[in-house]
Amino acid sequence: MSSRTAPLTATPRPRIADVAAAAGVSVPTVSKVLNGRSHVSEATRARVQQALEELDYTKRSTATEPGLLQLVVNNFDSPWVLETMEGVEAAAARLGYTVAYTRVVNATVENWQKLREPSSNRLDGVMLLAPRQGSVLVDQARALNIPAVAIDPEGSEGLQIPSVSPASFSGALGAVSHLLGLGHERIGIITGRVHSPGHGRARYAAYAAALHEAGLPVLPEFVRDGDFSIESGLRLGGELLDLPERPTAIFTGSDLQALGVMNAAAQRSLKIPDDLSVVGFDDIAQAALTSPPLTTVRQPLAQMASMAVGMLTEQIEQPGLASSAALEMATELVVRASTAPPG
Repeated sequence: MSSRTAPLTATPRPRIADVAAAAGVSVPTVSKVLNGRSHVSEATRARVQQALEELDYTKRSTATEPGLLQLVVNNFDSPWVLETMEGVEAAAARLGYTVAYTRVVNATVENWQKLREPSSNRLDGVMLLAPRQGSVLVDQARALNIPAVAIDPEGSEGLQIPSVSPASFSGALGAVSHLLGLGHERIGIITGRVHSPGHGRARYAAYAAALHEAGLPVLPEFVRDGDFSIESGLRLGGELLDLPERPTAIFTGSDLQALGVMNAAAQRSLKIPDDLSVVGFDDIAQAALTSPPLTTVRQPLAQMASMAVGMLTEQIEQPGLASSAALEMATELVVRASTAPPG
């Protein structure tokens, strides 16, 4: 990450709050317009656009020294992470910010303090991608008074910073209901950390609710607790497929786990969807390229990233803004060729 020199002019860059005051609207409304989101009337959108032009907001935010946001990730080897990074970068660029990326292990108090010094790459705010429950990074950011937002946290309850997540329960409910509607009754599940608060538990709860609604029991032998990785899908999928009476369908807590299940099925000469239906969760780019293409629950990754950047810049533009809002964004079931009635 290269260092930046301070601009020669002392003219301050107009803030979102300045635009909101000029247009007579709220800061979130300006953020919606800047991020191209809906639920803004045409008349209001026109007033905001006029204020943006009069204050030269776009020109200043790109021509002067941009602000710096940091995205903290657990690792960089997940397609889900890479797609989220692309969404964050695009949304930040629209608002005149640059983005730096770092691993959790490098997001230390010392490093953040250095980046907050006026002579350094002045760090304006941080985004924590999929932080675990009780993450010390949340307390660390609050202690250093750094604006922070969580994207897809393991659990939002008691997080104390704003967060944006997919609607895990309703998404999983739709996935399992799809399999039930095809006639499957022996449905297995590979969760993601079901014993921790968050998406794994929510997706399992939806699975159990859908079976209960259909009058079917939750069979313990059909439930496996994974970690969202392709390796756990391969290993745990193999366990399910080696049962004396194996499931005819498997719902997984992530697309990577679904890819692992499909690999396990191929190793056992089982055909998808003739012998086994598989449903994932995420809709990463690879989901449409598998053979057969994967039925999955689509997370709005780009929209989640854009929303998180907007929430973060609102904190930056309004020092002292206190919020711990936990937003959920709707998911969508994408039916492809990996599901069919039981053979």
